Amino acid sequence: MILSSPDQRYALALEPENESYSKWWRISCTSDDESWYAQFGGNTPVEILADAGDPRHVTHALRARGWSLDSDPLHPAIRMTSPDHAFRLDLTPTPSNFHRWWRIDNNYGPGFWYATFNGDTPAEIVAGLTDALIRPEPEEPAPSVTEVLTSRGWQHTTSETGSQKMTSPDGIVQVELYVSPSLGVMGWEIEAAHHHGQHGPRERMWRAYFDEATPSHLLAAVAEAISDPTPVLRARFKINDSAHLTQGAEFAIGAEVVGAHKQRLAEARRHRPKPRLTTTAATAPALPSTAPPARPTR
Repeated sequence: MILSSPDQRYALALEPENESYSKWWRISCTSDDESWYAQFGGNTPVEILADAGDPRHVTHALRARGWSLDSDPLHPAIRMTSPDHAFRLDLTPTPSNFHRWWRIDNNYGPGFWYATFNGDTPAEIVAGLTDALIRPEPEEPAPSVTEVLTSRGWQHTTSETGSQKMTSPDGIVQVELYVSPSLGVMGWEIEAAHHHGQHGPRERMWRAYFDEATPSHLLAAVAEAISDPTPVLRARFKINDSAHLTQGAEFAIGAEVVGAHKQRLAEARRHRPKPRLTTTAATAPALPSTAPPARPTR
């Protein structure tokens, strides 16, 4: 959130971070003898290792698609609803990166489902789900999560209870469909961590959960996003440290970021629902009232 003074000299920015000791607020001054600028640099080839990025990558695209903003625009918590009120998004920043920030659901409609992402989840992965929501649902059956990931070299194992686990080639990301012997399918969980041991992940980077009723084409879209090798753009000094991560040469990419965002919004507008034309029956103009002639008085 950015607020500017009436004379445009001062600006206040609220940028929630994932740790309570991070800088959430920024106040800047712009005058003739002082200039402020932002530096961007580095292409991160693997988005699962990137930081959370800019939430506006998700929210601006939804707004361009016609989603309404149902929350206070001066509060960092955001609620958005699709034009047909079939889907809802909540973004609730918290001081802890272990807590849920994102929640997307079908607004408690038939076949209720929901998905959550914690604050460190890269925005491009959250957008894998939301972008699939704003596109027309495919007519052909979507590939399964297993089909998408194994086709890109992920390791697949199945337990005796039917639980499935897929691990990325570098061992950083694990996708698990947990099946309880007594309760059945419990949903999908995705965790990115520097180490996955016998007792769970260590140095976790981000986590996402998907209800067991989440539509298959949305799950397939998220699987595509987490296994996509396309580089992502990140601000300088906001890249997670990892031996698996290579960073391109630094260069000024401000215009590239803006251009890519504009192209993304233009694509979202293509799927914006057209307003319905309403017609009203033509009514005949009212006839002027004619008063009866007055009787002569005696």
